[in-house]
Amino acid sequence: MSVARPIQVPQAQLAPEERRRTDLVVLVPTLVLVALGIAMVVSAGIPLAAADESEDIDFYLKRELLFAALGLAMMWAVMRAPLDAVRDGAGVLLAAAVGLLILVLFVGVEVNGARSWLPIPFTPFRFQPSEMAKIVLVIAAARYFAKFPAGVPTWRRALPPFATLGVVAALVAVEPDLGTAAVLVAAMLVYFHIAGAKLRHLIGAGLLGLSFAAAMAYCHPYQLARMKAFLFRTELASSGGYHTTQSLIAMGSGGMFGRGYCGSVEKYFYLPAAIHDSILAVIGEELGFAATAAILVLFGILTWRGMAIAARAPDRFSGLLAVGVTCMLAVQALVHVAVATDCAPATGMPLPFVSYGGSSLVFSLIGVGLLLNVARKQRGRPIGREAP
Repeated sequence: MSVARPIQVPQAQLAPEERRRTDLVVLVPTLVLVALGIAMVVSAGIPLAAADESEDIDFYLKRELLFAALGLAMMWAVMRAPLDAVRDGAGVLLAAAVGLLILVLFVGVEVNGARSWLPIPFTPFRFQPSEMAKIVLVIAAARYFAKFPAGVPTWRRALPPFATLGVVAALVAVEPDLGTAAVLVAAMLVYFHIAGAKLRHLIGAGLLGLSFAAAMAYCHPYQLARMKAFLFRTELASSGGYHTTQSLIAMGSGGMFGRGYCGSVEKYFYLPAAIHDSILAVIGEELGFAATAAILVLFGILTWRGMAIAARAPDRFSGLLAVGVTCMLAVQALVHVAVATDCAPATGMPLPFVSYGGSSLVFSLIGVGLLLNVARKQRGRPIGREAP
């Protein structure tokens, strides 16, 4: 049975000028998506801000600009951080992420039935530990798999990263946030396969994860209703399929070029979580199929470029880091699009860089910072256009 060959990149001596390059093919699509996200959050947030008389009409604009500024600053800092320090700090970061995921179960703020948020003391903001855990898992897995250039040969060797993923995913699932846990597992299993895990290990872990997901869905009727609405297409407009129904109405009514910016009807409390989980549906209604297709192209460019950067990384850890960040962003985007187009059960998955939310935006930009960091140290001839 064939498996994907693990990434093997030789050590390379880098010329000084290669260390100062910023990859525009990663940076430009990222900035375009962030700018589009700010504009669409402002539009989708108008009904929410107007409904609360205590809020400024520019409430969501001000917050999203703040999140974007913080995220871009963190991206810039991470892009210039020594990757050796990132690798050496993986254990501490993982322990902190797991500790926060445990803490949120006891003192977290409950939003829409899930206790997924930690209040930040002395501020009006909240922090979502699961977003941090996504990036930390990528770093920790890259450090572990870098020790096995020929792939992980046995179950005993494969157990640590799979067990770590299982613990993190279980902690996220019991918040309960089964959607985020499922996407996390899917992205990491793809990553593990590329990194060198054997197919039998992935199948075993996948079956175990499906069993846990089935048990969680049985314990939470609303999750089971969503799966039934998707699998059997019965009572699609009922509670289990309401989200999907409104999303399809929004995207279908937008046509090729949409109703116009701020012209959405569905965002007026028909679409659940219009600024979060349904942001693509609002884009489809206001800007049309052309804009949603452009978003897919931008994520496609980021995915291709991330894998190209990994192939030219100066060492195995850096290459795996680039692959992990790319997989995480690509799978999240794919799931959001699949839910919006009724190709997957409804789940609370933000669209990276575009959906409203500080934790998602900041840690997605941190992931891009890691990708740019690896790109600045790539060996050989640069791919495409670079900026000094």
